[in-house]
Amino acid sequence: MPEGFVSRRQQAQMRRQELIDAALHEFAQKGYDGASIRAIAHRAGVTEALVYHYFRNKEHLFEEVIKARSFAPVLRRVLDEAGDAHPSVVLHRLLGEFLDLLWYNASMARMFIIEFMRNPVCARYFRAMVEENTANLTRYLEQQQQRGIFRVDIDAQSAAEMLLGMAFSLFFAWGQVSEREWLQHRDRFLRYSIPLALSGLYVQPTQTRDT
Repeated sequence: MPEGFVSRRQQAQMRRQELIDAALHEFAQKGYDGASIRAIAHRAGVTEALVYHYFRNKEHLFEEVIKARSFAPVLRRVLDEAGDAHPSVVLHRLLGEFLDLLWYNASMARMFIIEFMRNPVCARYFRAMVEENTANLTRYLEQQQQRGIFRVDIDAQSAAEMLLGMAFSLFFAWGQVSEREWLQHRDRFLRYSIPLALSGLYVQPTQTRDT
């Protein structure tokens, strides 16, 4: 194949990604109801017919945008690479990457926050994302219970919801400040809040009473 040659398959993949990127900006600026296939096509510099060639309708395109910006692949990668690393290290990295993804996709994340309460389509996909992330993290926490690191009397799903919820709440509170201020809040959260949360999960050594 000549150097610089791009196959039709590669061209199609590139075009599809361009449409997803255009849709991301359109959904982030106008919300789900406000965005339209016509506006997305205009932003991408193509015809509406070409958009429909790659995506069945607006909801299908919205679903692909969500997949492209989902935290689930990142979460799975971090957990797959964890090996025997201590959970404090793994969770510090995992939640740090979660916060980074929220920050660098802030407009999309804020759109979800707004649309979640009023749009059933957005609510359905948002819940699906939350459930997938929670399920994956729950399995990891259960593994740590089996290893004897975390207490077995703790509900792993509740712990997973708490950890992810804490991170999302931080973004909700501070996601619109300057990058410098955001990084200060992010780093403080990872340095102090995560160890504090984990302290309640660890198996404590048996205490002996002085006689």
